[in-house]
Amino acid sequence: MDVQNRWAATTLLTESQSDPNPKPRSTGLAIFGTLQIGMGGLCALLVPLMVFSILVGPQAGSVPASQMLPAIGIYSLLAIGLVTLGIGSILARRWARALTLVLAWMWLVMGIISMVSMLFVMPNIMAAGTPAPSPTALSFIYGVMIAMTVGIYIILPGIFILFYRRSDVKATCELCDPKVRWTDKCPLPVLSLSLMLAFGTSSVLWGAPCGYVMPFFGIFIKGIPGAILMVCLSVLFGYLAWAIYKMKISAWWITLAVLLLAGLSAVITFVFHDVIDLYREMNFPQDQLDIMEKSGAFGMNFPLLMAINTVAFIGYLLWVRRYFLIPPDSQMVNSQVSSAVGE
Repeated sequence: MDVQNRWAATTLLTESQSDPNPKPRSTGLAIFGTLQIGMGGLCALLVPLMVFSILVGPQAGSVPASQMLPAIGIYSLLAIGLVTLGIGSILARRWARALTLVLAWMWLVMGIISMVSMLFVMPNIMAAGTPAPSPTALSFIYGVMIAMTVGIYIILPGIFILFYRRSDVKATCELCDPKVRWTDKCPLPVLSLSLMLAFGTSSVLWGAPCGYVMPFFGIFIKGIPGAILMVCLSVLFGYLAWAIYKMKISAWWITLAVLLLAGLSAVITFVFHDVIDLYREMNFPQDQLDIMEKSGAFGMNFPLLMAINTVAFIGYLLWVRRYFLIPPDSQMVNSQVSSAVGE
């Protein structure tokens, strides 16, 4: 029996031994589902606004289309995903609970990273304003932005995590949706890794508006060579997303190798180049580059940041590796698992 079948069978065994009369959480699921639909609606409203800004951009001097198109794609996906998850939550579907938990954890981690970045960058951005705000106004603006970041990117996903990880919420979804779904066939940390890799397959789309610029071991490649590399990476990420979901240990090793090479490539490139060089290659307007440079956004140690980011992902990979290993066999467990999958 392979690792994924063992995991699916273990899920069935765990459900059979759970509380047969859990406290129903259908109302809570409906409330959180409605909240997700509302969030999806807000994301959907942003899409036409961004499209409008592209149409009037040449006259109004707004952000170029090359920067807006990836954002439009991301917010469109968020709108579709949040509305779908909201409907699934209202219907108490297993997959909706699992995917909401996975995405909420990603949301929280990104929020923490954004919070730390803001603490370093925001003072320089505020000081770079023309005219520079007074100390009182600066403190007020700084406090409001921190409060909004904490509320949207830390507290809100934290609330979702606390609710959807409850055992009675899980039991309610299992009761209302008794069929084992695709999200039940691997652990949630592995599913999270698979979804991140699946999102990586879209890199070829996000890279198009910026000329397929990529750091590559000390240089920037772009144009046709960059497009070819991104297509290859998209295909590789697609395979790894599928193989990680299937809990193949070979895919874990390939993912580790790709991560190490990508991290090393980024570190080497930004040792020899400033980040502003990357944005120049992506054809950012010079006036925007000047504003970003004054804000101190380019003053951070990017080789160190890339190294920290790589180490963090490697740590996550090492943590989830345990799920890819079949534990020592036990005669009783093997008998129960085999019965559960009909062997």
